[in-house]
Amino acid sequence: MLPALALVAIAFTFLLFVRVSGARRRMLMQRWPSLLLAAAALFALARGALGPALALAALAGLGWYVFPALFGRAPQPPVAEDPQDAEARRILGVGADATESEIRAAYRRKIASAHPDRGGAHNLAARLTAARDRLLKR
Repeated sequence: MLPALALVAIAFTFLLFVRVSGARRRMLMQRWPSLLLAAAALFALARGALGPALALAALAGLGWYVFPALFGRAPQPPVAEDPQDAEARRILGVGADATESEIRAAYRRKIASAHPDRGGAHNLAARLTAARDRLLKR
């Protein structure tokens, strides 16, 4: 049973560091005590200790919500946004916290009617493309 758990742990670690996105990886790394307690609960369960396994699982669940609130980083002061970035966000109609996929979706929506082949103006299409490129930092 222990080699099987080791294989599961290796597979989980591989998936965590290779397949999970950066934002989710950061979230999981902030909650590392909960993951450690959950692994200990699985180990205790594999050894047949149901009581300690349930206690460790309850602590893992509690720690999942409590640990980031207790030991999370202090909020960073807002950084003044570059005026050109703000203009690019205004042109595309996205917020300051827009993700890459949201920026691309807003660009696709707006360029569909602004493209010169669709009867739009070349100037507007160029501004939309420049705004997208600026926000995606190409």
